Amino acid sequence: MKIRGLWLAVPWVLFVLLALGWVFYWNYLGNEAERRVRAWAFEQEAAGGTANIGAVVRHGFPVLMRLELQNIEYAPARGGWRATTRRADLNVDVLNPQHVILKAEGPIAVARSNGSVTNVTADALIGSLRTSGDSLAAAGIEGDNIVLDDPAQEGMLHVRKLVLNVRPDARAAGEYQLAFDAQDLVLPRPVRSFEGFGQDVASIRAAIVIEDGGALVRAADNDPLGPWREAGGRLRFEALTLNWGPLETTGTGEGGLDEQRRLNGRLVIPIDRPAPVLTAIANGPNVDDDARRALGLLAAGYLVTGDDITLDVGAHDGVLNIEGIPVRPLPPVY
Repeated sequence: MKIRGLWLAVPWVLFVLLALGWVFYWNYLGNEAERRVRAWAFEQEAAGGTANIGAVVRHGFPVLMRLELQNIEYAPARGGWRATTRRADLNVDVLNPQHVILKAEGPIAVARSNGSVTNVTADALIGSLRTSGDSLAAAGIEGDNIVLDDPAQEGMLHVRKLVLNVRPDARAAGEYQLAFDAQDLVLPRPVRSFEGFGQDVASIRAAIVIEDGGALVRAADNDPLGPWREAGGRLRFEALTLNWGPLETTGTGEGGLDEQRRLNGRLVIPIDRPAPVLTAIANGPNVDDDARRALGLLAAGYLVTGDDITLDVGAHDGVLNIEGIPVRPLPPVY
């Protein structure tokens, strides 16, 4: 009977040991996650940036690990901007601690060096990061009903649904794949040279390859994209789908920045019904008279023939060209 009673106690002993082991692991994971957050903040400060985090509160025991980060302030060393928010939650996968999810729990204020401020609000705004050792495996942002508001500027940018994912491109070392999908956008103001398209954009989707992506982290003072450009950085648009006003198309192209930080590249855009697109561009208030007449003639010709067109949009030497017709000068991106 004693032996039988001992065997009956074994499962309970194992259960207690497993429970104690899980409690130890959960607290170890919490300590390690908080240590890594503090270490990251220290590294940013040591590099000349700012990374302040107030209280860190743990939640989720026993099956979840969530760190509530309060009163966050972050500014990269050479980024020229600063972000602040009252709270964000860092969720750690207890079975794969290299996968973390950051969820904004309040508005985010982004202040730039020129004094302008953009307030970001959303019904949901989530960022995720998955690493493999010390290397990036995948990162992404997903948001619902995102609003970007600059009080000093007219209008607000609204996006009903945003999904953005980045991962290393297995086809070439140093390159990254960027997938972008934005649905139901309302632009804060008309886009110059495309005013006739309106401010409502049904969807934008893009599959982009970032060449020399590692250079993007080497931002220079007042020149955040300079090191990337000097390293030969370019964007390859393997697919760019636009549903905006009269334009419904999927194109390809490539682009980057010239020495004066102006756009430099080319998009090839097949269009089934080119006449409304060319007419909308020609009617823009910032198109010069010669370009307006040339685009109008092109539109009239395609309206008569009903032919489709592969529209060539180029940016070279600081000038935006459509079908080889100079439309307007291009200022530096920053």
